[in-house]
Amino acid sequence: MVTDRASAIPVLAGALTVGAGLVHASAAGTHGDNSTMVALMAVTAVVQVAIGMVGATRPSRPALAVLVGVNLIASAAWILSRTSGLPVIDALAQPEAVGLQDLTAMVLESTGVVVGAIAFAAGSSRKPIGFSPLWTLALVPALIGMTAPHTHAEGHEHGAGGSGHVAAHEHVAADLAGDPIFAGANTDHASEKELERAKALIESTRAAARPFTDKAALTAAGYRSIGDGFPFTTHEHFINADYLNDGREVDPNHVESFVLEGTGPGAPVVSAMYILEKGETMDDVPDIGGDVTTWHDHQDLCWDESGVRLAGVLMNGRCFPSGTLRPTPPMLHVWLADNKCGPFAGIEGHPAAACAAGHTH
Repeated sequence: MVTDRASAIPVLAGALTVGAGLVHASAAGTHGDNSTMVALMAVTAVVQVAIGMVGATRPSRPALAVLVGVNLIASAAWILSRTSGLPVIDALAQPEAVGLQDLTAMVLESTGVVVGAIAFAAGSSRKPIGFSPLWTLALVPALIGMTAPHTHAEGHEHGAGGSGHVAAHEHVAADLAGDPIFAGANTDHASEKELERAKALIESTRAAARPFTDKAALTAAGYRSIGDGFPFTTHEHFINADYLNDGREVDPNHVESFVLEGTGPGAPVVSAMYILEKGETMDDVPDIGGDVTTWHDHQDLCWDESGVRLAGVLMNGRCFPSGTLRPTPPMLHVWLADNKCGPFAGIEGHPAAACAAGHTH
């Protein structure tokens, strides 16, 4: 137990830093469709938890200096990402909206900067310090941040199928554009034919997906997790390897992938995901619904030898922690129930504020 006020200060600084790290670990799961963000959040979480534990239990001046520096960098990055954006990271190039989860992390780490600086100035020693109820001051708000949904500001454009433009003589049928099935989607530039094809795909996909209600049903049908079901992850992808190169594309009876909301045994299936044949690129996507059907791909994922299980992400030109870089073919989500950002939104496209332009992957 902490026995004096002086030793309580570094404990609080460490607890605040660990709390921020736990929130970042949770945030890694909310970016399940953006591997770069997953890696960034995961690394931040590991560093903050590690230095927070050291700062709280063995608060040497060097340890406290690192603790303050780590939290200062994280706080500065948050401020930039919410004001001007961080152009060095594609997913953060545009300013993000402030959400409860990221705001909680920022409050914890910025407070950790102040408290850590006070502890550093006090000249704490290397003598081990025990734990105290002060941890609750940081871990309770951390739990709130961990369970809060992550929000995104206006995102970045997906590649759109086909030309994505409507000729001057065409018009969007008012009845189709206002169909509830497209709620949340931007249909302003879609032609009547494009909306008809998009609606048909939604209806046929949802009908064919009815037997696939949970993880057990998917497993029984030959689908396997790609390995993105980490703790706190909001979604998990399952793939049927037999469908990846079977010559069938956008076939409701041969959907290449399904997405679960959550990772537990009872997690519901919420989205079907079509994947084009190996070697195809965004130039090959079929023109189904123009801008409404928002295709995407991943250029930074590393896979194991099977080619269907994640092993890492590309960082500084190398796969971390392992695997072989294999860019994915184009993919298209079809949500099986109403989605605030429309029936073809990406995994991150939930908050209404993020729906205008989708996300790039």
